[in-house]
Parts: sequence; C-alpha cells; structure tokens
Amino acid sequence: MATLTEGDVAQGRPQPMIRFEQLPAAVDAPDAHGPLTAEEEETWELCQRSFAQYKDAWFVAAGALDISLRGRLWRRDYDTAEAFIRGVADMSTSNAYRQIAGARIAALLAEPPRLELESNDLSRMRDSDNVRSYVISQRAAEGLTPIREDYGDDAAADAYRTVAEATGREKVSQRTITGVVRQFPRRAEEELNAEQRRERLRELAVKQAAAEAAAKVQPVEPTEPVAVFAALVLAAEAFASKTDGLAAAYTAAVEADPEEAKRLAVRLRDHLTTVVANLPNV
Repeated sequence: MATLTEGDVAQGRPQPMIRFEQLPAAVDAPDAHGPLTAEEEETWELCQRSFAQYKDAWFVAAGALDISLRGRLWRRDYDTAEAFIRGVADMSTSNAYRQIAGARIAALLAEPPRLELESNDLSRMRDSDNVRSYVISQRAAEGLTPIREDYGDDAAADAYRTVAEATGREKVSQRTITGVVRQFPRRAEEELNAEQRRERLRELAVKQAAAEAAAKVQPVEPTEPVAVFAALVLAAEAFASKTDGLAAAYTAAVEADPEEAKRLAVRLRDHLTTVVANLPNV
C-alpha cells in the first residue's frame, strides 16, 4: 500500500498516485456502526485519496467506492450511502454500482499481466512483451457485462483486447462493443473455450466494423418503383434481424426502471401498429 512518511509531507512531496492493485480487498460489513477502527480509518483515507486523484481513471475510483460501500466506511462522514456516493462521485447509486461492476475489467486492461524476474537479492516486475494496455470507457465496460457474467472479468478484458486488435483501434466505442456482444452467444446457449471465444469475437468485430463503416456512407435514394420498395423491405429486414433479444431486453429494463421501460414499450407498440397498417395487401 502506498504511504507517506512525515519527511515526505514536510518537504512538500506530492502524494504518490494510487494504482488499482494497491487498494485493499473490499470487506463486507453490513452491520458496521460507530467510529471507524484504526484499520478502517487507514482504508477510508486511502479511498478518499482515490476519489480525489482519479476522477479521470474511473475504475480506480469505482474500486474505492466498492470498498467504502461494502465496509460502510462512509459512516464516518456521511449519514447515508446515497449521500456518500453523491458527495464523492456526483452520480446516482445505480450508476455507481454499474461502474463498480466494470472496474476490474478496466483495471485488467490498464495493467496487463506482468512477468516476475527473480535476481539474487530482489524481485523485479516488467510488463509482458506481447500484451499491451488499453483504455476502456465505463459504457464500453458495461457493454461487456454478458461476457463478464458468463466467463469472468479476465475473459471480458480479453474480449475487449480481441475486438481492439481485430478492428485496429486504440479505444473501442460502446457502440462497437455492444454490437459485437449482442451477437456473441451466451454460455448457456453455446459454451466456448478461450481460443474459440477469440476467434468468434474476431469474426464479429470485423463484421461490426464493416457495418458501422457502411452506415456512414450516405446511400443514393432510389427512384425506380421496385428499387424504392426493395429499399423499404431491406429496412424491415434489418430491423427484424435485431429483435431476437427484444423480450429479454424489456424484462431487464423493467427491473431497472419500470416506468421508463413501459413508456418505451408503448412507443414500440405504436411504431409497429403503424408498420402493420402500412403493409401491402397481398
């Protein structure tokens, strides 16, 4: 754990930046009350430094949030967990837990596996030559949730690396990740080993990148009657191909926000009613 000596403070040296792996393990303490113990005080101070230093490295702050929430360390300075989250992160409780869920993926990508080199009197660490670090947004990490749930954090991080390499991108957008993961089979449907997952993800990533590139090209609107009708049919086919997970998506949305999910479902129903009304009489 990174600590400062009195000499460091006296000489005005900046506090060392905290790395994700320097955070202690989160300890569940749902019944914790009263003043913090000495160990809790030390952990709470470290978490507060994380909140202040890592507003851009969201995953480290998310790790500190997890520790503070599970150990109820916030009780020293805040009345409720909600007030604590709003005070240090200026976000909703649901968004905080989404960040926490994806934090380990981001940490794995930022700090690739290391190889330990032994010498006579010390152990040194160096980055692996064939694994590079990547930056992932909170939303992109959230898009990896199905893979994380099915195969774990390491597999989700590997999935992001695979998509980045297949598309040649430094940073992969939420749109691309979501598009790839939506087509990737859940483990209950088809269980894949690590190499099979990479191969499937590479194929899907290339297809997704091509689809996104094609979408940027403005097509020439057809004027010939059959071509006009064909274009409308293609649009309907494109919509139909994306509705496999519609019911499951609605169920998940209802659990998260029933009112908003219902509002969107009504909009969908109204659009489909218009489609049915406009279908040709054949």
